[in-house]
Amino acid sequence: MGGCATHGPHRDARRGPGGGAPRRSGAQPLTTEVRSFVSVSVAIGAAFALVLLYLSLATAVSAAGYEAQRLAAERAELRRQNALLEIESARLASPARIETAAAALGLRRAAKVTVVPAEAFAAVR
Repeated sequence: MGGCATHGPHRDARRGPGGGAPRRSGAQPLTTEVRSFVSVSVAIGAAFALVLLYLSLATAVSAAGYEAQRLAAERAELRRQNALLEIESARLASPARIETAAAALGLRRAAKVTVVPAEAFAAVR
């Protein structure tokens, strides 16, 4: 047995139960396989995070592009409507149209326009 002459028979403290591989006391250094596994896992996690970041940014850029196109189309439509309204306003404000509309309503031009000065109006009060 693996004993000591001065202390009697006992297991060697450096060996595991049943005399197997040596035990390590305290923090055990990582083996190459464990380090490789951790490194690969971290690399995969980082790559996954970067892919998610890329996809979210690509989606945001795409959505912003669609929004810009929609706003440009809306601006063009509003400009077209504004041009039509300006034409309509000019047509409605034309003196010829006003004369025609006045005649259709039975209105006629006054033969004489009397202007009352403001002082005369204020004195009457």
